[in-house]
Parts: sequence; structure tokens; C-alpha cells
Amino acid sequence: MDHMPSDLEKLGREMMVKCGGLPLAVIVLGGLLSMKRKTAQEWRRVLENIDWHLIHAQDHVSAVLALSYNDLPFHLKSCFLYLGLFPEDSSISKRKLIHLWVAEGFLPQQGEEVAEGVAENCLNELVGRCMIQVGKLSSLGSLQAVRMHDVLRDFSISKGREESFLEIYRGQEIELPTSQRTKCRRLAIHGEHDNLYVFLKPYAPYLRSLLFFNMGDSKLEFDFKDFKLLRVLDGVPASSRAQSAVGNLIQLRYLGVLMKTHMVTNDPPRSIEKLKNLQTLEVTNFINLCFPDVSWNLKNLRHLVVNNQVAAMDSRLHLLNNLRTLKWVKGGRWLENGSLASLTNLRRLKIRPLGQQELNSVVSNIERLHYLESLSLVSNSRAPSFTLPTAMSLSHLKYLHKLHLDGEIKKLLDPHHFPPNLIKLRLFNSDLEEDSIVKLGRLPNLKMLLLGSDSYKWPKLVCSSSEGFPQLHILHLQDLHKLEELIVEEGAMKKLKHLKIYQCPRLRKIPERFKLLT
Repeated sequence: MDHMPSDLEKLGREMMVKCGGLPLAVIVLGGLLSMKRKTAQEWRRVLENIDWHLIHAQDHVSAVLALSYNDLPFHLKSCFLYLGLFPEDSSISKRKLIHLWVAEGFLPQQGEEVAEGVAENCLNELVGRCMIQVGKLSSLGSLQAVRMHDVLRDFSISKGREESFLEIYRGQEIELPTSQRTKCRRLAIHGEHDNLYVFLKPYAPYLRSLLFFNMGDSKLEFDFKDFKLLRVLDGVPASSRAQSAVGNLIQLRYLGVLMKTHMVTNDPPRSIEKLKNLQTLEVTNFINLCFPDVSWNLKNLRHLVVNNQVAAMDSRLHLLNNLRTLKWVKGGRWLENGSLASLTNLRRLKIRPLGQQELNSVVSNIERLHYLESLSLVSNSRAPSFTLPTAMSLSHLKYLHKLHLDGEIKKLLDPHHFPPNLIKLRLFNSDLEEDSIVKLGRLPNLKMLLLGSDSYKWPKLVCSSSEGFPQLHILHLQDLHKLEELIVEEGAMKKLKHLKIYQCPRLRKIPERFKLLT
């Protein structure tokens, strides 16, 4: 580590004293300084811009937060304040947050970079500035979710109210007069409440975002015809009346719908065909789901996500040529007309083909999805397992780094037929041949391997010494009921950091050589 110049060290120590030993103040101030040039002039300006002549310790924290907030570019201020809408101690999905920010239009255009990429850069900058916390990392260390410290959240809510940016309703009477409340552009409803429309009506003509959290079994027995400027509607429990009126929200960019088993219809509202600006449609449901034909008029749709179940698609999916995310969809007629091959902007695909013929169709169409980053092919648990085609090749998909295959593999692809930059591989029900481990060991960039239920049915699993798995950091062995012995020869798996063994009842020990791993 380079030695810090004495003038900077002196200024740093002065700032530490002013923080009064409060960890949050130190952390946030450190995040601010990390964005500044390491010059005495820059650091002195930070020191002088805080009103340290405050009495209470908590005011010292507030002063540091205010300075850090004021230092943010305008678009980052909006991104930071938006986090205040989420409930206390929330784990906030990175992808969801990015889609919300894009829908709100917070982000500046940066050359040819797509909006989601700009949003991710903004999120990383807020983390770097210590304005938000890392909530959850993936197995390979990438950011999956963020959290907000209680004090920072309180600050964002206070500042958001001051700037008419947001308001939160928990059932309490909001003290602001109606004339001032209507200036608020974003509103979060926390918990179950009666007569919500009476409360919401003054806000309706002005709102840009309306988010519902922890609604339980509440129903919204009113339509949304008064919410003409709404860009984001999330967490809405979809009563039949609310569904029928969604089409009135012509400015909507993000729609998140909760669909429950007690609903009369299983399907999203047909009125969504009017939502020409819709970018993200996320449906959380506990029933079988079928999207109506009219859904395919949504030419600007970029992300179609179904949580908890698998949705049936219509044959005109190919019309959604801006689609970047397609998760948890069934096969069906739409696979027969080459719709999948038309979705050339897809980045993430999670699909359940209905049988062997559809799987073959998916595999033959994937070759045109040049920008694909994540692919999951999942067999139907209620139907016979399909077999992945022997001639399958993914070597042209240079951006594909995550692959999940659930189905029998008669003969594993040769290493040169795998995506060249594959980092993460998950296999289930593969029934691999014994020598398949040698092939997997030759994948040059593989960092994580999960061998799941019935993927490997041999008593010995041998990783040979010929430099096998040169980059592997994580190995998961799960539900391998016939595995008795794991052998890792010298020279193999030299970079292994995490080993997880789950439900492998016959496996008695791990290799002695693992003791030597640093």
C-alpha cells in the first residue's frame, strides 16, 4: 500500500474526529472521499463543507449524509431517493431496481450503452459511495441484491418528502395538507388497508410510481382510470376490476401483478394491449397462467418474467423483438413457427419445452440468439425427461456465461462445442457417462459446477491430474445417491474455494488433497 501524504493524513484524522467515532458517518464519508481526487485541496473542501458546529452526535451523521447526497449528480440523487420507497430491512433485487429506474427515466444516455447497463453503473457507483449496502452476492461474487441502512433510509424518506419526490402510507394520517401532498410523484403503500381509493384519489392525477408492499389478501376494488401519468405500478393485487382498467395507463413502463388462486381468471388482462410503452411485465402467480394473444402488441416490452409458475405463450411471440428477458415460459405452438429465432435481442432465457420435438426446435433456434448471456432448458417434471441432442453446439454464443440444463444427455458435448466463455454450469437429470467429468474439466473458464439430482450415477467421480478444471472456484454435488468416492488428483481443481456436498449419503470422505488448498 502506498504511503499517504502527510497533509492528506492530517485532514483525514481531522475528519475522523469530527465524525465522533460514529461508524456510519465514517463509512459514508469514506465513500465520498473515494470519489474525490487525492489532493489536499479536494479533501479540505470536503472538511469545510460540513457544518460541524452541531451539538448532537446524530446531527454529525446527518451532516455527513447531506454532504454525500449533495455531491451526487442529479440522476443519482433520484436513484438514491427511490430506494426509500421500499420497506425497512428489504433485500432489493438488483434486476428489479434497474428495471424500475429505467421505467422512471432517471438515467442519462451514455453513447450506445443500453439503459440497463447505465442503470447498473449507477447502482455500482451508489455502492462505491457507501450510500447503499451490498445485500446479497451470487455464488461467484456478483451483486444480486442491495439493502439500505436504517439511517440512510430515514434520510432518503425525509429528503424525498422535502422535495415532493415520494411519500409512504402505512395507514396513518399523513400530516401534509392535500394541496402539498398532490405534488408527490411517487407513493408506496405498506401493508393492508381499507378504502385505499379514498386516500389515493388526491394523488392520482400526479403520480409517476405507485408501489404496493405486503398487501396480503387485500383487493383493490377500484380502477386506475385517474392515474394517467403512472409509469410504474408494482405489487398490485389483481382484482378483476383492477385488471380491466390497466389499459387506461397508457404511460405505463413497468407493471408488476400479483395473481392469486382465488381469482376468477388465470390470465393477465387483455387490456394490456393498450400499453404501448410497457417495458417490463412481471407476474407473480400461484396458478397456471396463459398470456392472451393481445399481449404481443407490446412492441417496447423488454422483460417478461413469470415467478413461481410456468406460463403458456401464444404463437405470436416473435413480434416482441425488443425482448431481452424471457423467464419461466412453457413450450407450445409459438415454438413451431420459429418465434424464438426472431428474438435476437434476448439476454436471458428460461424455458420448459414440452417434449423432445420442442426441445430440438429450441436448440436449432438458439443459434441465432447471439447476445444470449444466460440459458436454462428445464424438463417437465410431469412428462418423460427429454434428451439433449447429440449434435447440439453452443460454441458461437460468445456472451453466454450461465448454462442450466435439466434433461438426459446421451453424450456430453465436446469442450469445443460449449460456449467459449462459460463460467457457470448446472446439470440435473443428465445421467452423464463416467468419462464426462474429463470433458467438463477441459472447459477453460468454468468457475462454478453444480452436479444435481441424477446428473451423475456412478460410484466414482474422478478429476484427473491433467490440469482439470483450471479455473473452478465452486463445486456443488447435490442428490448424487450412488456416489461413493470423490477422487481429485494432483494438479486438478487448484483454485477451488468452495465445496458443497448435499444428500450424497454414500460419500464418506472428501479427498485428502483438499487439505493442501490455500
